[in-house]
Amino acid sequence: MKTFGLNIIASDKEFYRGRGINIILPARDGEFSIMAHHADMMISVVPGEMRFQTEDEQWHMAVVGNGFAQIINNRVTVLADSIEKPENIDVKRAQEAMERAQEQLRQKQSMQEYYISKASMARAMARMKANKKHEI
Repeated sequence: MKTFGLNIIASDKEFYRGRGINIILPARDGEFSIMAHHADMMISVVPGEMRFQTEDEQWHMAVVGNGFAQIINNRVTVLADSIEKPENIDVKRAQEAMERAQEQLRQKQSMQEYYISKASMARAMARMKANKKHEI
């Protein structure tokens, strides 16, 4: 199988570095799949579920926050503010974060505060959804 260089980095750690066969990223208008020798481009990544297949043909899943992916010369670099494995998600903390974000959205806010609250809520929802899928 054809592979590409794959580097996945969160704001606080390197999540994965190696060879990949496929990566599926959450984007504004749906999911975006990248395979070997994809055209060079930049992709905006939104909070959601990221899946990637390593050269041993095993699929891995993670919850990714806001960020972007860069595809250049058969190398993919994903940079995001947060990346977590579903088994590492604290569901209670995610639920509390979603409740805080919902409460903030009910209050009068500046536009900047509104977008921050919306992003917090999207991240919390993605974390809870991925954890629920992982439990099944």
